[in-house]
Amino acid sequence: MEPFSSKIEIALRDRLDEYLQANGMTVVDFLDAAIRDRLQK
Repeated sequence: MEPFSSKIEIALRDRLDEYLQANGMTVVDFLDAAIRDRLQK
């Protein structure tokens, strides 16, 4: 099975890494927040 990180484009992954670092988040934190936000809409 191909890893999740290789399925997203490099530029997007770089932006995500910058965002996570700037906000002190992990990928799991980010995904949790994104899913909760989407479910509330």
